[in-house]
Amino acid sequence: MNKAVLVFIWVLTGLSAYWLGLRNGSSKSDSTSGLTRKVPGQKAPVQEKVRANGVSFATNRLSDRLPEPGEVDQGFVPFTETPREVAVGGDLYLRIQSSNPVIRMQAFAELLANPDQESIEAAIEAYGKLPEGPSRFSELRMLAFSWAQSDPAAAMAWTRELGRFEQRIGSGAVMDSWSRSDPQAAIAWAKENFEGEDNPYFIGIVSGMSETDMVGATELMTSMPYGRSRGRAASILLERSWTEGEDVAMSWAENLADGSLKKYAYGEIGKKIARDDLGRAVEWVDGMDESEVKTQVGEDVAERWARENPADAAEWVGRMPEGETRSESMEEVVSQWARKDPTATAEWLNQFPAGELMDEPIQRFVREVVRDDPETALTWAEAIVDEERKERAVSEVKRVAERIAKQAEAAESGEAPPEQEGQGRGPGGRGGRGGPPFGQPR
Repeated sequence: MNKAVLVFIWVLTGLSAYWLGLRNGSSKSDSTSGLTRKVPGQKAPVQEKVRANGVSFATNRLSDRLPEPGEVDQGFVPFTETPREVAVGGDLYLRIQSSNPVIRMQAFAELLANPDQESIEAAIEAYGKLPEGPSRFSELRMLAFSWAQSDPAAAMAWTRELGRFEQRIGSGAVMDSWSRSDPQAAIAWAKENFEGEDNPYFIGIVSGMSETDMVGATELMTSMPYGRSRGRAASILLERSWTEGEDVAMSWAENLADGSLKKYAYGEIGKKIARDDLGRAVEWVDGMDESEVKTQVGEDVAERWARENPADAAEWVGRMPEGETRSESMEEVVSQWARKDPTATAEWLNQFPAGELMDEPIQRFVREVVRDDPETALTWAEAIVDEERKERAVSEVKRVAERIAKQAEAAESGEAPPEQEGQGRGPGGRGGRGGPPFGQPR
């Protein structure tokens, strides 16, 4: 084959590739025309390729042709200068629907930066199309908070039509936003629209008021009855005061009335100090006079320390003078230590003489070891001094031991194990430690 023929074939191949490239480019351009959303009352946007100085640009057009040189095309809308109604239908709308939570949140923030009726309606529509569940709760808070800046009553009416969890989240955000500008109106609405004493709307109001009126927010919180709502409100105020500094949080706690709220506040502060500087938290407890506050703080610091090093925490607690603080702190050490080393925990408990103040630590030990060693648990249960407490603990240990024996028997015979009664951890103890504001005072 001579060189002329080879050159001819090479040129023909290049021309064919160029022609196919033009065809494919045209097809890709046509396939992108459906990526933008059609805005009601307008023609569907068509993306086209425009060449300027040798560079191709994609255009988002509302007309079906390109303008002539010098012609003003009212339908030509560059991506960089898109009016709000087209932004909602185009790039911003696509970002609001993104599965990437960061992109979606940024789009919602843009849409709701200056909320008006149009942007709120667009946000509601976009929110309704998001997958249901916790993944859209952040958008819900943003929408409800923003809407409340212009029309809180309408925002509350909308949130009350949502499901239970979304209703709670949305209404809280509305009340938070509303109470920052007009707390009295928010309080009045909350009272008019809830029957009962434990008003959940007050949680959001306390949160919003804490940004501008900490004293008023605290007064509202303390006026609430014992229950979950007051507990959550107290937690919000504690965290708010802590952001201002440890001294501010201490002052806030000191000004609370004596009782469960003050104990709770100081206990939470003790946990925070212990996280940053355990030694300083221990010194703080050691310097306190015996009181309910010392008991609460000591208990919380002991729990924190015992998670990291139960043996060292036990040594500290063992040096405490006999009293309620030592008893409660011992209970926390036992709870952590018995799970890791029940033998060492038992040896430590044996160092202290029997007495009613030792009953709670012993009972906690029984609860921790009963499933693995019922015989040891029974021995310790019988060492409890208070007869009523002892009787309950012994009875529960025997029930657990009987259930374990039946399960072992069923496993050997291949039968289904008997159903267990209850979900508690063990005999006669608390299933968990809730702070006093969440229920009746201790």
